[in-house]
Amino acid sequence: MSQETTFQQAVTVADHEKRLQELEKDVSTIKPIVYNTVSSVKQIEKSVEKMEQNSDKITGYFLAAVIRGVVGVLFIALQNSLFRG
Repeated sequence: MSQETTFQQAVTVADHEKRLQELEKDVSTIKPIVYNTVSSVKQIEKSVEKMEQNSDKITGYFLAAVIRGVVGVLFIALQNSLFRG
């Protein structure tokens, strides 16, 4: 009876060792993929930040152009009313 138990224990240990080796192999395969993914995500975050900053600048430029246009139209209207009237 103790021989079967010892044999079963040996088989179990061998099975666990084999599974550990397979896991270590899987981890070594997955690790570079995870690091590359993290690096890509960081680059994407930086790109998104730059796009947001550019969007804010474009909005500012657009508003400045609109304000200039309105002021220009008002100035022309005022000029016309003063010099023609």
